[in-house]
Amino acid sequence: MKIEKAFFAAGSFWDVQESFDAIRGVLFTRVGYAGGYTSDPSYHEVCSGHTGHAQTVEVTFDADKISYTALVLIFFQIHNPTVLNGQGPDKGTAFRSALFPVDEKQKQIAEHIKSYFDERNEYGKPSTTQIYEESTFFEAESWNQKFWQKHAKSQPA
Repeated sequence: MKIEKAFFAAGSFWDVQESFDAIRGVLFTRVGYAGGYTSDPSYHEVCSGHTGHAQTVEVTFDADKISYTALVLIFFQIHNPTVLNGQGPDKGTAFRSALFPVDEKQKQIAEHIKSYFDERNEYGKPSTTQIYEESTFFEAESWNQKFWQKHAKSQPA
């Protein structure tokens, strides 16, 4: 088993976590915050837009079963990366589209796939997805972890 980590922001982390949990080769996920400038932010601080963080999902995966490339391709398919600062009803910088590569190899893959989607013009305009050089991940509060599993899919349609 070759265990690696990846970090994705694509709107509400509750939805993104649920999407990645369903993928074969994903071992574990947890939600949190990345890309900001304050230490140990809370859910309400992040959602206020005053910390600079994005709701982010940490994905721990078996690279022998699924590649980082495949995960980034899935990331670009589970949300609309051309929407600036939001997805669906969630608006603001906390809900932006972002990738947080853990090393140069992941960064190159992320940049290549972002360029691929932009060249394909799948959404009719370029992506707003940000790719960060480095960022600290802060785990979210326990009540945010596996939110939709805890709340029996009571999410709005």
